Parts: sequence; structure tokens; C-alpha cells
Amino acid sequence: MFATFTDWEFDGNIETAKKLAADFWPQMKAAGATDFRGTKTGPKSLRSMTLWKSKEECEAALDKIRAAGSAQSGMKVVETASGYLEIELD
Repeated sequence: MFATFTDWEFDGNIETAKKLAADFWPQMKAAGATDFRGTKTGPKSLRSMTLWKSKEECEAALDKIRAAGSAQSGMKVVETASGYLEIELD
């Protein structure tokens, strides 16, 4: 599994961010994403975590998805990080 983390800035309306995530989830899932989580980290910030089947599937899709999300919502990517999932506890 491969994980990506994206820090976003938005207009402060968390409902807009939730709708954007829900709208893009089918496209992300079709591209190889298996799981998505979002955490509100401040009044106008959100950190998303997405798990992908492979790094290759992620790299093929992620830049397009982030760009489309930013363009359609006014949300701005602030920072990103990614890597292979090494620890998973249930």
C-alpha cells in the first residue's frame, strides 16, 4: 500500500471540503485509491490521507485529481507527503 497526505487551505466552510471529497472519491477509487480520510486541522485547513493500491497508480492519478480539486473548489494545496505504508494496526 502507498499513502499520500495533502494539507489544504479552504474558505473555512468544512461542508464545501466534505462535498469536494465525496465528489472526487469515485474518480480516486477508479484510479486505485482504497481509503480516504480527512482531518480538520484548523479553522481553514484540512489534511487528507489517501491509501492507494500502488505507488504507480497513485502517481498516474494524483496530480490531476489535486489540480481538479483546487480548480473546482478554490481549495489550495499547501503541502504534500507520501510513502509506503509500513505499519498498520487494527
